[in-house]
Amino acid sequence: GSDAIFLDANENPLGSASGQEYNRYPNPYNTHIRQKAAALRNVVKEQVFMGNGSDEAIDLLYRAFCEPGRDNVIICPPTYGMYETSAHLNNVALKEVLLTDDFQLDLEAIHAATDASSKMIFLCSPNNPTGNLLHSEDIKWILKTFPGLVIIDEAYIDFSPAESWVSRLEHYPNLVVLQT
Repeated sequence: GSDAIFLDANENPLGSASGQEYNRYPNPYNTHIRQKAAALRNVVKEQVFMGNGSDEAIDLLYRAFCEPGRDNVIICPPTYGMYETSAHLNNVALKEVLLTDDFQLDLEAIHAATDASSKMIFLCSPNNPTGNLLHSEDIKWILKTFPGLVIIDEAYIDFSPAESWVSRLEHYPNLVVLQT
């Protein structure tokens, strides 16, 4: 905000002895940086969530979209370990569908693993730890056939020649893209 004094935040409105502005908590809405990130990725700021790395966003997705003890999510190992950790922390069942021998999605097995309680599928592309991109057509098929959220973790997209899935957000209402 732009107010001068926030009595509820226990802040020092006078500043630090050095004259630098270390006396305030950062803006919780991250307005300016969200605007810059949105411009960089060619989206509107309302499509940008800022968190403490992807780990916070992953945890919040579980909390917002899964019912503990009832719902499940699907991951495709080998993949980023935080999907599993957050599932355990949030008491959400985890279904693992292994990647194929060439580290691609097994669409039949993913389809067979889903049920009415499946709320999210996590796809990591470029994948961590294998480094490969998942086939775009396979991801499109999942986006079109799975009624829950499809989260594409693009933590390493800036090191890849592939186009980000951010450019396709308007085409898939169930798509969430994570970047860090």
